[in-house]
Amino acid sequence: MKKAITILALLFFIISITSCVESSKKYKNLQAQLDSLTIIKDSTSAELEEVFATLNEVENGLRNIREAENIITVQSAAGGEISANKRVQMKQDVLAISDAINGYKKQIAKLKSDNRVKSVQFQKRLDVLTTELEEKSILVANLSKQLEEKNTQLRIKTKQIATLDEAVSNLRSDVASLSKEKELHKETIESQEQLLNTAFYIIGTKDELINSKVLSKGGLFRSAKISYEADQSAFIKIDIREVKSIHLNAKKAKIISVHPTGTYSFENSTDGTLILRISSTEAFWEQTKYLVIQIQ
Repeated sequence: MKKAITILALLFFIISITSCVESSKKYKNLQAQLDSLTIIKDSTSAELEEVFATLNEVENGLRNIREAENIITVQSAAGGEISANKRVQMKQDVLAISDAINGYKKQIAKLKSDNRVKSVQFQKRLDVLTTELEEKSILVANLSKQLEEKNTQLRIKTKQIATLDEAVSNLRSDVASLSKEKELHKETIESQEQLLNTAFYIIGTKDELINSKVLSKGGLFRSAKISYEADQSAFIKIDIREVKSIHLNAKKAKIISVHPTGTYSFENSTDGTLILRISSTEAFWEQTKYLVIQIQ
């Protein structure tokens, strides 16, 4: 019983002392400092987490840039023609990478000026990232230049092709015009040749020739002469290159029109009628292309 009373008394003493300490000013000040340090610690931890989150973001971004850069480099260096859509996409990708690099540079610069993390290892890490970003900037600038050069070459090539197409079109037009002109000349020449080789002849008795107005009536002691009032339809049209002989269907005949002697002759056919043979075509038709033959 005495021992139990002693323990109770001791517990009461401890509780009394604890209560006195907690209620003392010194204890309260210490507790306040502890709470403040806890807040600072939590705040610092949050800030450090933010710093390293930014650093991780830059490193992940660089990793993505390396992959995209490799793809663009391979496509740019590949042989063959790159389609217009592909060139536009590559240009957009290069611009996106350039914008990303500039953004990461700003983030690194901000981290370098942040005094919350003073670790030498951390600073070296930032320097490595800065160096790589600078290298990537140069590479992207070169890629952009190469793409622009290819676009310029393509524009020049397209312009040259357009010029050649226009030249070819003009040549085709010229050839078509020349062909048409040649055909016209050919037709003109053929027409002229046809005209030069066209002749007319008429066969008839004196009365028939007079009635056709091929001959004019002669007066007393005057012979009938060739008239210029004859109707063209009274004559037969021939090609002198093809007609070398004419069947007269008469036993007597004479040529009234002017044709040189020795350029023609009369021959008897099997039925006893006469045939006019032209032996020298050019000379026979030289003075006139109208042949008038009077038969009996």
